[in-house]
Amino acid sequence: ADGGIVCIDEFDKMDVNDRVAIHEAMEQQTISVSKAGIVATLKARCSVVAVANPSEGRYDPQRTFAQNVNLTDPILSRFDILAVLRDESDPVQDERLADHVLCSHIRSHPDANGDDKAV
Repeated sequence: ADGGIVCIDEFDKMDVNDRVAIHEAMEQQTISVSKAGIVATLKARCSVVAVANPSEGRYDPQRTFAQNVNLTDPILSRFDILAVLRDESDPVQDERLADHVLCSHIRSHPDANGDDKAV
């Protein structure tokens, strides 16, 4: 992915060995590969977009970012930007959003009839 973008979902659930490898890649901008007796060092100059979920299920503003996502400072220091997206619970708004998504899927389904499209 030299010169590209890598997107990692559930960064907080990565295996420890994988975290060590990604840390090396982010720090050195290279990845070492050893297969079938061939050792190669590949360039890995790329942007990393990673997403992590709060370790307790909900983000706690009383705790630090690192405590909330259960990631170490050395890993977090490799990122230029850390952002928090919080979903504030609002039952009325959540139901309206769910209804909109469901109705949109029903209307766009290939087998939708006239009644479905009126939903």
